[in-house]
Amino acid sequence: MRIIFEKNGRCAVLIPAQQFLDSLDAGMTLEEKMVHVANKDLPTGTKYEIVESVPSDRTFRNAWEYQSGEAEKESEDLKES
Repeated sequence: MRIIFEKNGRCAVLIPAQQFLDSLDAGMTLEEKMVHVANKDLPTGTKYEIVESVPSDRTFRNAWEYQSGEAEKESEDLKES
């Protein structure tokens, strides 16, 4: 899974390290772990989506744009959790 979000007007992709995901609570679902990563690594209030994958062809990656969808979430401050 990947986290996509807008950064400096472009679509950015966050790929968490498997080792970090494995270190999180075993009772958490992968989706919950990805939300935790977004809350940890994205600035508070950043809109993002969790997706299964992104295109492997990187030719036009700098031209990708992020458009919000139904699954859009907003990062939260972990200190408040």
